Amino acid sequence: MQFSRREFSKFMLGAGALGLIDSDVFGFGINDDRAKMRRLTSQTASGEGVWSNLKIEGKVPRSINGTLFRTAPGKSESFGVKLKHLFDGDAYLSSWRFDNGKVALKGRFVPTPGRMKELKAGKMLYGEYGTPAPTPGGGKNQPSVNVIEWRGKLLGLSEGGQPSIINPNTFDFEGYEDFGGVVPGYLTFTAHPRFDPKTGEMFAWGFEKRPPGTMHIVNVNRKTGKAKTLYKMPQRGFNMVHDAMLTENYFVILILPTAYDMQMLMTGQPLGDAIKFAEKQPTMLYAFPRDNQNGKAKPIAVELPPYIIFHYGNAYEAGKDRISFETIASDDKRLFEVLRNWRGDKVPDFRRPRLKQITVDLAAKSVVDSTDLAEDVEFPRYDMRLTGKKARYLYVADKLYESDASVVRVDLKQRKTQKANAGKTRTIAEPVFVPKTSEVNEDRGWILAQGYDAVKNENFLEIRDAQTLDFAARVWAAGQHFPLGFHGNFYPAR
Repeated sequence: MQFSRREFSKFMLGAGALGLIDSDVFGFGINDDRAKMRRLTSQTASGEGVWSNLKIEGKVPRSINGTLFRTAPGKSESFGVKLKHLFDGDAYLSSWRFDNGKVALKGRFVPTPGRMKELKAGKMLYGEYGTPAPTPGGGKNQPSVNVIEWRGKLLGLSEGGQPSIINPNTFDFEGYEDFGGVVPGYLTFTAHPRFDPKTGEMFAWGFEKRPPGTMHIVNVNRKTGKAKTLYKMPQRGFNMVHDAMLTENYFVILILPTAYDMQMLMTGQPLGDAIKFAEKQPTMLYAFPRDNQNGKAKPIAVELPPYIIFHYGNAYEAGKDRISFETIASDDKRLFEVLRNWRGDKVPDFRRPRLKQITVDLAAKSVVDSTDLAEDVEFPRYDMRLTGKKARYLYVADKLYESDASVVRVDLKQRKTQKANAGKTRTIAEPVFVPKTSEVNEDRGWILAQGYDAVKNENFLEIRDAQTLDFAARVWAAGQHFPLGFHGNFYPAR
């Protein structure tokens, strides 16, 4: 049967009126609405389970063998309470498992203590980052921001508390990781630890959940799993520090001119509403020497312009006393308004963040270069084997959570960009670099990026050649949709 365009439109209108087609999905097809696309990419996961025999467009490279794990806030409401903030929702863990050209998908809500208590009670007991509970009852530590492999297990990371230990096969919750007691329960723990590519040792940080919010920087041994505290640095308030960088000799953290309004928190308002941007104060870069065995090393401070920053690319030492790095920075406080009203009907207007390449001189304590490379991009990734060294390429997603998005390859040497579009009614999330060979070669790899199709109301995983961005395959999620979320990592089969 064939339809004219007018007949097809009448059919779709009738189907939408009868409730046969999700109204947000249908509306998106008629009107490219950013608010609807953002709601769709954060709607509650459609199911839990394991799906194989997935539909594949193109051909999955047989050289990809292993698993891409991803985590996300997995629901948009909690027992009838509509969640507001992009960061709200119980953790939904997914995995795309590759085996000699075949792919299987698994998805499940992580059964954390907080989630299980709410399910048993049948009501919302705990406040979310941006949505208070009907009756105040504290918060819950949901591993919904990042997931990493660590000594045979998965660590789900939230920034609200200790890492959650997750079984990589069943996705069962198996407790909290304190790294030999060095990360106690009164500390937060970053969602973005950095790893030495040679030794595998972890560098991480957290803040004390009590005044003055002292920051702890820790180093964790890969072989033993034990941590040691390298630095303790008191703060003047409770700051937002989401990411950091690692070079051969320094662990680099930027303290942003952002802080939580304690008066607002004392009146019961959620963290997402209480975060403030002091746009007239500087950003402070601290370069902590990695070798602090005797406890006498001191961080080197460099003042930068005021920025809101969530993510960094790579960093390396560009000559004596100089560090170069990439970051995605915003100078518009309305970005927080966008995040706290993510699932609303209106998208606040704001200046889009920019990808910057910055070089600082530690001796002169100054910025010597700052160059804009791209606009409206997020989630920078690179070949992680080059952490702390000069990498040529960076991969980002543009128009994040919006239609007609692209994977972007940034040539840091030539300062040029190359794009691969996902499609008019599709969006794309974090691009993860997967090496083709054991030899470090940035031109020899694959890009894995999870995406969402608004017409199908279905997730997919896109595979592209890292050098050319040529299409290799698109793996569909068996009709399932779940929030794109933020971060994940690929681990090769052992």
